[in-house]
Amino acid sequence: MMAWGGGSVDWLWMLAGLAFMVGVVLVVVWAIQRAGGGPGDDAMTALRVRFARGEVDAAQFEEMRNVLGLTERPRSADRAGLLGLLLILGAFLAWILGSALAPTGWSSGWGSGWGSDPGRGRGGMMGPGGMMGIGAGPTAPVGTSVRMAGSRFEPSNLTIAVGDTVRWFNDDALPHTVSATDGSWDSGNLAPGQAFERRFDTAGSYPYLCRYHPGMVGTIEVAEP
Repeated sequence: MMAWGGGSVDWLWMLAGLAFMVGVVLVVVWAIQRAGGGPGDDAMTALRVRFARGEVDAAQFEEMRNVLGLTERPRSADRAGLLGLLLILGAFLAWILGSALAPTGWSSGWGSGWGSDPGRGRGGMMGPGGMMGIGAGPTAPVGTSVRMAGSRFEPSNLTIAVGDTVRWFNDDALPHTVSATDGSWDSGNLAPGQAFERRFDTAGSYPYLCRYHPGMVGTIEVAEP
């Protein structure tokens, strides 16, 4: 079986997110069209009233309906709604697939990159860092733990001492990453229930973010004892 690298899983998540958003837009537009009606619905209502009164016969009724295009437009709208539902379903399936493939993909793809050189990049980051599976017991002290929930880091700013280990735990319904802003280190994909730890051996300020949600940011301030 072909192994998936970190880049492949990244693309899978991004495409799934795009498909989900497009699907939601199509379903919303379809729902508005179905609920709101419009000139076509008013014309159809008037045509049915005339047909009921006997002002037009069956042949005239069909001809006028075809001229107004009232036969095709509902079908087109229904097709758009169906396409939207299929895109949403496909996005959920892609997310499930990404969650299943991510642990292997990240450990093999990123392990030979950022993880193999813990001192790489700017900011003085040193020491081991690693991702733990679902349900892993915390090894970092309570005062140096960060929770991911509601697409935000809690706390977003954390001050620790040199040599402390920070533990991030994904307590959200969505996958996240813990990624240094300067690209020097990365947790890889963290599915709901997974955690990541990293030790900070050099004083300084270490901003980071979630690559899936750029507005989800945090900072670790490492102070000398």
